[in-house]
This record gives sequence, structure tokens and C-alpha cells, in this order.
Amino acid sequence: MKNINHFIKQISKIDLFNSLNEEELKKIFSEDEFNKEEYKKDSIIRFRGSKLNDMLILFSGEIKTEMNDFNGKTIQIERIKAPAILASGFLFSPERKLPVNIISIKPTIILTINSDKLIKISTENKTFLENLLKNISKKIDFLSQKLWLSSLKTLREKIIFFLIQQMNEQNNDKFIEMNITVEELSKLFGVARPSLSRAFSELENEGIICKNGNRVNIIDKKSMKFNF
Repeated sequence: MKNINHFIKQISKIDLFNSLNEEELKKIFSEDEFNKEEYKKDSIIRFRGSKLNDMLILFSGEIKTEMNDFNGKTIQIERIKAPAILASGFLFSPERKLPVNIISIKPTIILTINSDKLIKISTENKTFLENLLKNISKKIDFLSQKLWLSSLKTLREKIIFFLIQQMNEQNNDKFIEMNITVEELSKLFGVARPSLSRAFSELENEGIICKNGNRVNIIDKKSMKFNF
């Protein structure tokens, strides 16, 4: 394995693996224990409905997950930067089928580890097991948030939900830094970009927020009606 120090440093950034020491990581990621897949920008990494027998590790690059609604409209579910674990919530499900397409946004490297190997590591390392369960729980929590988002009826509600979610994640109720473009956010909400821009403008005109580039200042938090 080339540049092992860089490899170990990158893998150790993932919560799942930070309980393991260097020797344990080298053993897991020996040549015969994992596979490496390289993808160019805008490549399909996995199709919706694909069987998931291996854990997918986003080692480098960035991906997005998408699915189509009944009208054929593409909806972006998530955007993920490396390093990260992908689709852990479905790895041990009865069907083990991906509900989304996984697409590379930039040149990307995916590492795969067989699920049986993960079970073996979990039986030998309690902390690893705890981290694996936490990772799966986070994914389930994310999906529940997405389900809540889809239940909101108006675009205004969806924007406010998103802003409050970002405030919580960034631990800042004064302003947030947008880590997603308007185009990507419109896909996330399943609406046209002009409609999204217009809804943001309405919130600004009402004095609830003030958008300046990638920063959204929260002016009137009390008018953001949701409590999460």
C-alpha cells in the first residue's frame, strides 16, 4: 500500500475507525481484506436497487445521492465529502438494497469491506461495535429528518426547517454558513431554483434572515416557528 501514513491518517478521521490503533487498521486494510474503486467526476458509483454486501467507505472525493419521484423528477437526498461511511443504515437490513443512486461529484475513491469482516471486528472490539451502531443510528436519524422534511407542505417551511437544522449542526443561532448551493438546495427540496430564490427573498423582506453570499444571518429567530 503506497503512502501508508497518509492512508491511516485519512481513515482515522472516520469515527468508526478512530478506536483502532495503527496496527489494527493495517490489518483490516491489508491487500486481501478490502477493495479499492476509483471513479471520475459524474460517475455512477452504485445504482438504486443494487445489492449492498460491503460497507462503502468514501476515502477521497465527494458524492451525492439521488432518487427519482413518481413524476421522474430527480431529488438530491444527500451530499457527502470524504472521508465518510456510505449507506451504513442499509448494510444489515433484510433486503440490503440501496434506495438511491450514488454519484461522484469529483474524482472519488471508494473502499469496500465485506459485512462479514465488520461483524468479526465488532465481536473483537467493543468500541468499534459501539461506533458502528452510532454510525447506523446517525444515518437513521438523518433519514427521519428527511421524512419530516418531505411532510412539510410549503417551501417556506422547508427553508426554515433547513436553516434550523444547520443552526443546530453548526451550533450557531446568529448565522450559518451555507455548505450547499442554491441549485443543490432546490434539488434537495424538489423545487425549481427560481421558486427557491423567491422564497429566500420573501424571508429577507420580512426581516427574518439576511443572506450575504454563503452566509445567512438569522435576524428574527422567534419568527422561525419550528422547534426541534
